[in-house]
Amino acid sequence: MNAIKVALIGLLLLPALVLAEGRIGVLDMEGALAASKQAQTLREKLQKEFSAEEAELRQLSEEGSALKTKLENEGSFMSDDERQKLTALVQQKYQQFQRLGNRLKQETQGRERAFLQQLRPQLEVILQAIVEADKLDLIVNKKGVVYVQPNLDLTQRVVDELNKL
Repeated sequence: MNAIKVALIGLLLLPALVLAEGRIGVLDMEGALAASKQAQTLREKLQKEFSAEEAELRQLSEEGSALKTKLENEGSFMSDDERQKLTALVQQKYQQFQRLGNRLKQETQGRERAFLQQLRPQLEVILQAIVEADKLDLIVNKKGVVYVQPNLDLTQRVVDELNKL
């Protein structure tokens, strides 16, 4: 739904942009940041740092799946008490999985936000240099554009400049 809104806004602004005599560039900022060497280094660091938690998540998932399969296959042969205990154990594993998964996700997202905040000033300097070099009047978010000529897309240039840092 948001993508449709962004596309419609882009289409509504298109006539004004065409009439403008200035130069326009298009940039996928998130894509540029994600493709940079710094982002790759961060992903590798996070993967190493949280490998134990990810292994624990896999183990909890496997244990929960095994218990659920046992409950489904053998539940009808169990007493009510055994079935309730096994059901409680499945729910407990699921809750542990959810808690650990959420904590891991929040920690990872926090680190990524800190990374973006750290890189933002450098990104602004790079964009300013590109604006001045190409005499651009406007840079549009690539997500709001239906089509762009490849020569107007600044994303790879930004990635290249980020990788030089």
